[in-house]
Amino acid sequence: MSYIELYSEEILDLVSTGQTDSTFNESSGDYIKVEVFNENSDTALNTFFSNRLLLMYPEVDDYYIGPYHYHPESPSMGFCTEKEHTNNSVTNLRPVPVGDNSIPFNPDNLEIQYKNQFDIFKDDRGKIYIKPNEIFKLLKLGKSKYKLRIYFLRNIKSSLGSFLNLNLNNLIENGNFFAGLEATQTGDLDRSVGRNNFIMLDNPGYGKFVLEQDGVGNNIYKMRVTGVEHSSYYVFSCWVGWSNNFNGVKNIVSFSNAGTDALPIQQTTDLAGSWVDNEDSDIAEKSRVVLIKVAGGITWYKLFAKVYTNENATLGSININLGTDIEYQSSSPFGRRYFTDLRFEKVENFNISLDNYINKLKLEN
Repeated sequence: MSYIELYSEEILDLVSTGQTDSTFNESSGDYIKVEVFNENSDTALNTFFSNRLLLMYPEVDDYYIGPYHYHPESPSMGFCTEKEHTNNSVTNLRPVPVGDNSIPFNPDNLEIQYKNQFDIFKDDRGKIYIKPNEIFKLLKLGKSKYKLRIYFLRNIKSSLGSFLNLNLNNLIENGNFFAGLEATQTGDLDRSVGRNNFIMLDNPGYGKFVLEQDGVGNNIYKMRVTGVEHSSYYVFSCWVGWSNNFNGVKNIVSFSNAGTDALPIQQTTDLAGSWVDNEDSDIAEKSRVVLIKVAGGITWYKLFAKVYTNENATLGSININLGTDIEYQSSSPFGRRYFTDLRFEKVENFNISLDNYINKLKLEN
């Protein structure tokens, strides 16, 4: 949690929060809390949240600012004051529609947008700002000196729910190496070859840890993924990056041991991953890369690889091998290769379903 305090001799029209859209993402659960104080007081006059609805009292032209709850089992009660219902709770608070205040609240009409307690704005450079004037109007405060305390917060439930939803069908249970642990229960650093460490490094995945390799010799991290079905289509994807000292071939993954002759070679696929089929070789090569991000001083690439299991895939599992064989090694012992956000997910086919899957990867980042 971080916050800033702003003092003003007048009510300001605009206040820059110092945040940018690269560090503040409402879709990830980020929100702003604003506390309003008299100049020499430490007792808040009121508290506002950018992710809470602006509500009005029933049949009264006055705003309610405070905790509230809603009864989905009894919609006739509408929104009610206080976090939990009591005998003193006021029912039928009215959300304020955007544009036309006369529109009645309708929980079944998803096209109607409702105002929050205050809005967050962005300028052309992506910098975040708010309008304290709008907050002061709700409190009906006169001209004076006031103090704003602005908190930048994140709704953990929102982030966790988003992460769990994205990984609902992922057969790699710890692909972000949470707590510096193995990617799967059957992953085994001892059976892996060469340098394989879990280190803390800023990355575009969902955790603080990444798998670090040096790429020298047979440098491979081996893991066995269970729950794999025969005659099925799968897509492996990951974020991968290389340090400037890495001079080996940038292969990333191979698959084995799903059964005898169970993994037929896929078109537009090699050890560096898959690409979208295209007659233009330059375009096809570029289509390997789903996304590019820079984090921790490393340029990261979101790559994918197609895997098909035929009728011989009877073991119910598959070995996923991250890294490269000795013939593709890096000759520099200072080179590093990094992995995170490992996924192995089933799709219906490698035609339309693969395109939809790739578009999903693009949209979630």
